[in-house]
Amino acid sequence: MTKRNKTAQSGAQLFASLAISTALIAPEAIAQQLAIEEITVTARKRAESLLEVPLAITAFTETELERQNINALEDLAQWTPSLQFQDVNGAFQNPAIRGLTQTDQTSPQGNVGVFIDGVYLNNRSGLEFGLLDLQRIEVVKGPQSALYGRNTFGGAINYVTKQPELGEFGGRIEGTAGTRDRYSLAGNVNIPLGDMVSVQLFGGFSEFDGTIPNVRNGDRLGGWNTRDVFGGKIYAEPTEDTRITLFAARNKVDNETPALALSDAAGNNCGSDTVNPFGVPRKTLFCGEHVRATEVSLSEGAQGLIGETDLFYAKLEHDFDFATLTALASHADSGFTLQVDTSSNPNAINIPFFIPGLSVQSLIDASTPKGDADSYEVRLASNGDGDLGWTIGGFHYNSFDIDTLGVFFLPLGDPNGAAVPFFERRREVRTKATSVFGSVDYAFTDQVTASVELRYTDEKLDFVNSASGEEQSFDFFAPRFTIDYQVSDDQLFYANAGRGVKSGGFNSNVAEGLPERTFGEETNWTFEIGSKSTLFDGRMVATVSAWYVDWKDLQVQTAVANSPVSAVQNFGEARSIGIEVDTSINVTEDFIVRGAIAVMDPQYKDGFIEGEATAACGEFVNTIIVTPGCSAEVGGNTISRTSDFQASISGTYTIPEIFQDYDMYIRGDFSHEAAKFDTGLNFASQGDINLANARIGFVNENLEIALWVDNVFDKSWNRRVTSVPFTAEGAPNSGVVQYRVYPGDTRTGGIDIRLNF
Repeated sequence: MTKRNKTAQSGAQLFASLAISTALIAPEAIAQQLAIEEITVTARKRAESLLEVPLAITAFTETELERQNINALEDLAQWTPSLQFQDVNGAFQNPAIRGLTQTDQTSPQGNVGVFIDGVYLNNRSGLEFGLLDLQRIEVVKGPQSALYGRNTFGGAINYVTKQPELGEFGGRIEGTAGTRDRYSLAGNVNIPLGDMVSVQLFGGFSEFDGTIPNVRNGDRLGGWNTRDVFGGKIYAEPTEDTRITLFAARNKVDNETPALALSDAAGNNCGSDTVNPFGVPRKTLFCGEHVRATEVSLSEGAQGLIGETDLFYAKLEHDFDFATLTALASHADSGFTLQVDTSSNPNAINIPFFIPGLSVQSLIDASTPKGDADSYEVRLASNGDGDLGWTIGGFHYNSFDIDTLGVFFLPLGDPNGAAVPFFERRREVRTKATSVFGSVDYAFTDQVTASVELRYTDEKLDFVNSASGEEQSFDFFAPRFTIDYQVSDDQLFYANAGRGVKSGGFNSNVAEGLPERTFGEETNWTFEIGSKSTLFDGRMVATVSAWYVDWKDLQVQTAVANSPVSAVQNFGEARSIGIEVDTSINVTEDFIVRGAIAVMDPQYKDGFIEGEATAACGEFVNTIIVTPGCSAEVGGNTISRTSDFQASISGTYTIPEIFQDYDMYIRGDFSHEAAKFDTGLNFASQGDINLANARIGFVNENLEIALWVDNVFDKSWNRRVTSVPFTAEGAPNSGVVQYRVYPGDTRTGGIDIRLNF
């Protein structure tokens, strides 16, 4: 036998041996390599695998947040099925889940509670997380009143910050440089103090010029002068069974005025026939798809959202043999100001208002100048051994909130003159709430578990700026019932029913003694079924949930009898039906795909009156409409500012060790959101949103460098369209409506550098 034949035979034998070995060990090894990483969440106030929690939850890890450029609630909604987001002039931020949008847009209470490490953020102008040092974000769908209490009417969003590591020194520094003068620098450092204590310090700042041209001065709008965050976290384990966490952070924003374009009332093409105060015939409404604004014309003196939030908390956990005791105390202090030019017309200062001496140059003050809150919670939870599990606890909450809304007009021909108030509202409310809560879950078999959660809340509201010291009291039960069936280690089915409650409040623009001065609580029952599956040896996970929401006593804007103002009242019912799917699959070891879809049908029930349409349809007191052309009864219509369809897909392909020890990854993301109607009339929509992002990065254990582009195809889109009474043309009496169109960001790009040490 020749040397070549011997070599060939040896090679064949070696190949055969490797093939046999691979056949014996590869299935398990490959499965481990391709299995999707398990995510731990704390949505039920205990650490659990995401796939074992019988709730619809979307969670994003630190890596996913970074690689998808999720830097704000608007970004989060882009990739989270059934979560949508809009705000009011940059304030009153409004995340909505499953179509339960904020019908009273400027209420101090939201329909979705936002938390940092389980601590509620009570100022709706201070919900953004910006450069906060996050480990993950959890979005929990459906009412969470049983566990989280007030203000989780439609769901909860929890920002989970990084935990200091004992005995480990390390940290990171990361920076961004991008188009439109986008810069940021952030970092953290973990400092061990012996074996039992570790301190983590974090901070960062960013700036961004925005992308929407302001033709009045040549600048761009929609960005921010600065967004800063800094703080620290101390973690200690003084004994084997005791854990202590102390947290303090300040989140500061100085945003530019939001980019908005105002429609010309001459473009209104439907609704009722009316005549404005200058004798010009008008249609009251617009039907169709709103223009996608690409530029704006706004005053240089307008001010975007400026303010800060300070948050402090202390947490103690102690393990007993039978249960874990948790005590959490927190304090939050925030304040924001805002003044927006809503005329969007460089000649507005020279156009007379119908009130002599004033121009139609208007300014809006919509802000939450103060939001202070203290909370205290103590709970005892069983350690999970055996078939029976339980939790019992108590909670106390004390807050003082101020929210304002005002419309002002400048003197005719005098851009530097003092603004004259046309309408002002200021609410100062002190809230005290005490709750007791508990849960019991019992495993009837190895596969079937049932649980009951219940919370009783006693809440008192004091209207501080009331001359007579008005008060309201609410007490309510918020239960949730769940049953889950663990078919196998890879398959969970569940069903639950939960009640959401949102307490009432006061209308400061209505005189004391009138029935419209106050409004009561609104409620919903949500019924959900779902499944969570692990497929193909762990290479794919899929969660599916379907729901029906029965929403009663909606807090909506309605007309006040014999008055030109509107006020929040409880009126009518709505419902939402939908299904969502969220899935991830490791196609190969190096190719990961994540996709999500939500199909929803949120509707007003028969008899519902759309308060934003009563004037335009000639159903307002002292109307001067000539011929009514619509009805404010919108039963069967889609709930305003909600979308009935969302879809997103992301793919990441990694090339290992492309050079030295660096891996290269290429990522593409695409999201679609169907159009929203601006009112319950469903006459006009803001248009759908289709956005694509791309990213390419080089990464090893210590360094990552990535190039990214957001809105790759430079699509024009509207982040919001708001219908408002056109006061310069006699609204609400004339019924003429005007529309504020808020354009979304055009294409941006940049480079990220991240160094771990």
